[in-house]
Amino acid sequence: MADSGLTRILTAGVGRRILMLFLLAGILPVIFTALLAYNEVGRGLEQEVNQDLRENSKAYGVEILARLSRASGKAEELIDVFESGGVAATQDRPYLLDDFEAVWLVAESYPNEMIFGVRSSQIDFSTINVAHLNAGNGQLLDTAAAAKNDLILLHGANIGEPDQSMFAFRLKPETIWGPKENRPYLTEFCVFSASGANLFCTVGMDAGLHVALVAERNPQESSPTEWEIGGEKHFAAMWQLFLDGSYGHPAIDIIASQPKKYSLRSSADFRRIFPPALVLVIMMVGALSLSLIGQSLVPLQRLTIVARQYAAGQLESRVRIRTGDEFEALGDAFNNMAGRLGRQIETLKAMSKIDRLILSGADFEEVSEDVICHLIKLTGFEAAAVIARDADAPSWAKMISWFEDEFIHERVSLPQELGHEWCQPREVALAEIDGSFAPYKERFLKFGLKYVVLIPVILNDDLKGILLLGSNSSFEMRGGRLQRSIDIAGRLAVALASAEREEALYRQAHFDELTGLPNRQLLKDRLEQQLVHARREKQNGAILFLDLDRFKEINDVFGHSVGDLILAQAAERIVSEVRDTDTVARLGGDEFVIVMPHLTGDNTLRKTATRILARLAEPFSARGTNHFLSASIGIVVFPDDGDSVETLLKNADAAMYRAKDAGRSRFVFFSKKLNAESRRKIELERDLRTAFNADELEVYYQPQFDLSNGIICGAEALMRWRHKEQGQIPPSEFIQLAEDSGLIIEMGRWVVDQTCADLRSVLDMGLHPGSMSINVSTLQLRESGFPSDVLDALQRHNIHPGYLQLEITETTVAQNRDTAIDILNVLREAGVQVAIDDFGTGYSSLSYLQQLPFDLIKIDKSFIDLIGSGGNSENICRTIIKMAHELGKKAIAEGVETKEQAEFLSENGCDCVQGYYYSHALPQDEFLTFVEKQDFHTQRRKALEIV
Repeated sequence: MADSGLTRILTAGVGRRILMLFLLAGILPVIFTALLAYNEVGRGLEQEVNQDLRENSKAYGVEILARLSRASGKAEELIDVFESGGVAATQDRPYLLDDFEAVWLVAESYPNEMIFGVRSSQIDFSTINVAHLNAGNGQLLDTAAAAKNDLILLHGANIGEPDQSMFAFRLKPETIWGPKENRPYLTEFCVFSASGANLFCTVGMDAGLHVALVAERNPQESSPTEWEIGGEKHFAAMWQLFLDGSYGHPAIDIIASQPKKYSLRSSADFRRIFPPALVLVIMMVGALSLSLIGQSLVPLQRLTIVARQYAAGQLESRVRIRTGDEFEALGDAFNNMAGRLGRQIETLKAMSKIDRLILSGADFEEVSEDVICHLIKLTGFEAAAVIARDADAPSWAKMISWFEDEFIHERVSLPQELGHEWCQPREVALAEIDGSFAPYKERFLKFGLKYVVLIPVILNDDLKGILLLGSNSSFEMRGGRLQRSIDIAGRLAVALASAEREEALYRQAHFDELTGLPNRQLLKDRLEQQLVHARREKQNGAILFLDLDRFKEINDVFGHSVGDLILAQAAERIVSEVRDTDTVARLGGDEFVIVMPHLTGDNTLRKTATRILARLAEPFSARGTNHFLSASIGIVVFPDDGDSVETLLKNADAAMYRAKDAGRSRFVFFSKKLNAESRRKIELERDLRTAFNADELEVYYQPQFDLSNGIICGAEALMRWRHKEQGQIPPSEFIQLAEDSGLIIEMGRWVVDQTCADLRSVLDMGLHPGSMSINVSTLQLRESGFPSDVLDALQRHNIHPGYLQLEITETTVAQNRDTAIDILNVLREAGVQVAIDDFGTGYSSLSYLQQLPFDLIKIDKSFIDLIGSGGNSENICRTIIKMAHELGKKAIAEGVETKEQAEFLSENGCDCVQGYYYSHALPQDEFLTFVEKQDFHTQRRKALEIV
């Protein structure tokens, strides 16, 4: 019955295929491997034979060399004996003659003299290497070419004959080739010279073998050469002994051979045993294959049947296999799978509901409560909880716990460092853990539980929270309950990540990325709330609008990366000086806004503003360098100073600009007058941007006079703005606006071009007004293209550079010293003059003065105004004039308005003056007429002087 069942299984489709696969996978590889091993073993044995033969020939060659060396030593000793005592002395030492058949003294020019034995070989003197012998070496000669196998050893002798003589030693064959008993068993040797002559053979060996071995000589050859010797197959190998260095003889070839039958005796045994062993192995593999197939296919049939039942939905079916192998494990797995499928369906339903909650945008609390309910249902634990880390405060977390149909929400503190134990599922006994490292301990003890299972909630290697399952009995950390808990923890991680993403998007939309402060949008929202609250509660609040002074210069000089570091530090300092109930926001750039609700008076405002100014005046450290800043603060009180967010911010901004105008590093409260000034400032800046196209800007010229002769020596170009509605706008108003807005660069370029054009008109009339001076701003001296703008304008209007004079202030250069000096050097080298304007009122320093490239010094009007008042101004003016002359420069006084001032300057050697005493600033046409009249008067005066 068993045989028929096995036959039925083996003849079925799967059984037949498995049998064939067993044969292919088991027997064929065995046969292939056996054949491969058979050939490899045979080849290996042949290689071993070849290696043994080469080693034998080498060993024999080494013995020959040793015997030859011994004979050469005896020959040298015999020569010494002969030279000292003649032939008789040699007879007294017979041991020296043991290795030789004959010894004689030979020379080419006289007969040979025998010392011992009988000479039988004639020496060919053409083969003697005289230099080799004279070097104290022996030379070995063979007489194989003369059909003799004598070996003769030559040594040079110096016995006083006119011609050179040598000692010849004919070596005994046994001395060189050795006795037969010392040779390996059944191993024959043959020695051939380089010319192919047979020097010695222990057996009749065909010279053709030597030729064959020489032809195929290869140190890497792995197989021996097969040759027939005496009617028997032999293996042969050759080794070459080099004698030319020591004995002046070409290398000799030493051949070792053994009968093939003897050499391959091990291979013959292997080839005799291998085939029966292979047949036995194949039979065993076949029998084992049939047995294994029979054991495997019966469980496979059972598994196939139950799988079809599961596919039909019959999950209650079970398969029984007791084979003690993988089939039994597979059967158990099928049974466990059927049992888990029902639970898996319930789990999937739970996860599907959680997913719907996440996609619907439900908040974290709702999702967590649903997760806890499903966990209790699927795992059977008595209590459960979720701990979610606070993204903004990682040391705190929200904990939502459930016990006996009641949810509890609370905020718990987490350990400073969450170790690896928080990142792996584990069970803890509540009685054995430290509550400071387990914020859940107290809550689960109140539930009356003893054990808690921790399931980490991880997403992208980031610990988002912990899932807690409480029980009164220990829980085995494996199985379906644990896996279901881990799966749900994964869904909870997605929910937490979704909540964090929503929070991140909110922060991105409402908080400044650099400082972490609320941005303009969130500021407006909170300020709207505070306005509503202030009106309802009839309370006051305040807004402090803060702007960092000269922050743009730090950005321009040191880069935005340094500026960002300073902004972050400034934000921290501001926050540290306000109340917890206050809001600090960053509007953008270097502007901050502080909202202070619930104020009872302005004393708190003043103290807060003072503290902030003091903190911001402290040095800022950025990349190893200290930077010093100040701030200007504008303050408004709401709702008194405005009933809307826009109005309050606008008024606070106006107060801040008033603080800047008042000298910076201070705070100013808003007033209605400030509002009007701020509005006018904004309107002027807007109109100034269109003034070019509207032809509202003009260049006026204030003449400068040479005090030594009263002749006009130049003029200062001054910009004027004739507003289409408001008329003349004072330069004191719009020049600073142009500086703040950056328009000064474009306006300065236009003034240079217009001045050159007007100067060209004057020169074309044959008039000579002297040099035209133009004021240069700080921003212009930061522009690398400023020199090319000036030189291009001069070239465009065909003006010699000496007619142009650029006025700079010490403050202008000090703010950007290196770049400004480089630019001024380029212009001076081209011929443009440079004047230091407002000398003594800015960063006056002798070191600066030494570095600056300049031609003139202009004395500021503030010193000129006080001439005659009895103060130090007159001494200052004298000092400046004298210093200029000592430096080889000219001195020009500006703002001269009285005769007394002009006479004082003339008496003290001032070179040139300008001011209302001589002339106001004139438009281009009036200036042209003025220069023409001056030129006429000058010519008339000169004519009268001649008469």
